[in-house]
Amino acid sequence: MSPFRYQLTSEEFRKEWSVKNGEPMSTATLWRRKSWAQEHYPQWRKVFLYGGRIDLKEYQKFETFYSEKQYEAHQDPHLKIMEEM
Repeated sequence: MSPFRYQLTSEEFRKEWSVKNGEPMSTATLWRRKSWAQEHYPQWRKVFLYGGRIDLKEYQKFETFYSEKQYEAHQDPHLKIMEEM
């Protein structure tokens, strides 16, 4: 992959963006992330482009946002109360 190529088709993206043990990302995982982004991420159209392409730079920003939201959702409720005080 060229270092100057920032947009990939979903097939290329799944091959490049390995989930674990070098296995490509499954189609179901990609669709789950896309549907989550459509509901929660305000800039989701910059990530999942028209025609099925995915922008790598924007996807990395989305992954950061996604992981922060997942952390907050699984955080201990007692810590949430303490942070609000």
